[in-house]
Amino acid sequence: MRKALALLLLLIVGWNPATAQSLEPIDSIYLNALPQFSKNIMRITSQVWPGMTIGPYAIFRIGGPIFLKNHPRPPADAKLLKNDIYQLSQSEYSLLGTSQTEINHSLTAHNNYGQPQYTSINQFYSELFHELHHVYQRTVVKTVQFDNPADLLTYPEDYRNDAARQYEDELLLSMLNGPPQQFQENLNRFYSSRLFRQTIIGKKYLDYEKSVESCEGPATYCEYRYMKIFASTLQEQQYIQKRFFEMLIEPTYGRDGLRNKRLLSGMVQCLLLDRKFKSWQSEYYRSGLSLNAFFFSKFKPRQAELPNLAIYLSKANFFTAIEKEKHGINLKSFNNQGGLKITLLFKSPPQFRGFDPMHAEAVNDSLVLHTTLLKLGKGANYFTAANERTATLIEGSIWTVKSVTFFAQEDQISLDNNTISYTGQHIQVNWHYTLKTKTDNSYLITVE
Repeated sequence: MRKALALLLLLIVGWNPATAQSLEPIDSIYLNALPQFSKNIMRITSQVWPGMTIGPYAIFRIGGPIFLKNHPRPPADAKLLKNDIYQLSQSEYSLLGTSQTEINHSLTAHNNYGQPQYTSINQFYSELFHELHHVYQRTVVKTVQFDNPADLLTYPEDYRNDAARQYEDELLLSMLNGPPQQFQENLNRFYSSRLFRQTIIGKKYLDYEKSVESCEGPATYCEYRYMKIFASTLQEQQYIQKRFFEMLIEPTYGRDGLRNKRLLSGMVQCLLLDRKFKSWQSEYYRSGLSLNAFFFSKFKPRQAELPNLAIYLSKANFFTAIEKEKHGINLKSFNNQGGLKITLLFKSPPQFRGFDPMHAEAVNDSLVLHTTLLKLGKGANYFTAANERTATLIEGSIWTVKSVTFFAQEDQISLDNNTISYTGQHIQVNWHYTLKTKTDNSYLITVE
């Protein structure tokens, strides 16, 4: 009985109880699955994406540990655990979200297992495999055209474009799952619809969509293949259908869900290339083309007349207008939230260190709402918000920030020695200021 209890305790606290940071049960669950993930990707990577190399990767929980593996130069303060896994502190390295960050000068894929949306460990690790493909793109391939997040924020909200885009996504799935004899017709219409949409939104914004497909399509394809290979439960199978296929054809309008849809349209183009062309992956990266241009070069579509899209246009005309109205509603909700309203007014634009383009909203040409991630500044002067609403006033582009506004609890704010300091649950601020003005429920603070 004592041996069984000792074994249970070991599983709960993790592999190295001597480390300075104690582990919670969720930490141990994902840590114990990390060696199997390493074995999985060693086994499947060459068949999923020939030539792909595996860079460093990390899993973490906000306020908890980081577990780092396959890193060529682990930081000096890292604690070595079993299986060449190193433990660090998330608070010291400020890892956030599902992305890639340099750790000790090596770009590292990472994912936060503390997020509530995961239905299984396989879902979590499939997303990490997605990020590992981005590390490969950025460090080895280097020719992939990554999307400009600023273009998403100003993407035109036109109901005609939304209607045709919805039609395109349905064509893609018809090419994948429909009768083979209709493939060429669907391909021609898909090609022609893209030409039509360019006349509505312009080449710049259609190129934005193609750039998302080019970088995210292959990474999402890797994520899908991982789930397809390792999913073993009904819940995981249902997740695959929902995440990778149903979400593609669920109607969305305006900028809502735009980038996420292009992840999936890029993935489907990868799956279609898989069906007909061997070793297309290496050829695609060597080509220097966008994924969509490469796709068309291989399948050779012809321009065709589009059918009547009246039903699509009718729905889009109604719902796109609602999306436009939401901008004002969301701004009002932001300004009416509780707490003390604080605006940092920058004398010169701060260093822009990161944001989440999929959860940022341009209310107009100069005001952007952020809901998941915003990082500004460097060194002693910094602003970090994770999973908290903030607003930036911009000039010319999203990268040039004139001010940032957030809400905080007044009793947690320090304004000593001409420095504003605030550490909330989701926001951390430290910035030297030269002037402050206070009203009943707000501060306007001029910072350097």
